[in-house]
Amino acid sequence: LILPPARGVLRVHTRMDTRLLTIRLVPGFDDKILRHMIRAGAESGTLRALVLQLYGTGNAPSVKEEFIECLKEATELGILVVAATQCHIGSVMMGHYATGRALERAGVVSSNDMTLEATACKISYLMGRGDLSRDEIADLMTVSMRGEVTHTDALPPPPFSSAYQRGRLK
Repeated sequence: LILPPARGVLRVHTRMDTRLLTIRLVPGFDDKILRHMIRAGAESGTLRALVLQLYGTGNAPSVKEEFIECLKEATELGILVVAATQCHIGSVMMGHYATGRALERAGVVSSNDMTLEATACKISYLMGRGDLSRDEIADLMTVSMRGEVTHTDALPPPPFSSAYQRGRLK
């Protein structure tokens, strides 16, 4: 990927809002702890964004309805919730699987194929500007500002989830 040269002089932005938390989900995690952190962070104003490192293309435990409710509560409290992948290659594809669709309905935003570091920096920069709402920041997460995210049209299709789907193509 080669981007065109930057226009203008390099500007270093120092107003970063780092009131965000990143959590790597592991099998068997306790969502009560997550709910407590969200409520405490919202009450104290110390949490503005939550980045969840999910499995694969953005999957989370589908049997944990309390987890989805917890994330919905976070978005209702004004916290930006972003889904990132734990994989080194690939993208979060929220609308392709049932769990991803449930996350979307809860107000979770995809980081697409951004690394965790790029996701955290982008959120910190956008929140630090001070002139954007949570919804505007959520919309900008899918926009490539400096080549940090691949446009969804350029991403490969999601992998087939079952042998049945693979067999139908033959």
